[in-house]
Amino acid sequence: MMTWNYRVFREEDGDYVIREVFYAEDGAIVGCTADAVEPFGSTLEELAQSIEDFKAALTLPVLALKDIPESTPKREKQKTGKTRSHEQLRIQLGLSGVQERADRTSQGK
Repeated sequence: MMTWNYRVFREEDGDYVIREVFYAEDGAIVGCTADAVEPFGSTLEELAQSIEDFKAALTLPVLALKDIPESTPKREKQKTGKTRSHEQLRIQLGLSGVQERADRTSQGK
């Protein structure tokens, strides 16, 4: 079961922020939120608990984004900036005609 908590991060510009950090069952860090988070609650009690959780983060070692493993490899953006149509994508994936054949089969053609 994955767990999480709030942790303090030192940004490259020297500022401090709080992010949610996610852990594997063995306690290893597996990721974090990309953006800083803020205290919140739908009641004053929930807001107070959120602030307490943030205060607990201050007692843990400070992290940096470089301490967080990349969960997915970075993909290069398409340099041309062009997009593919739905039909072009179906052709590229070898799906062109698949639905048409299925439709004909289900209609007894």
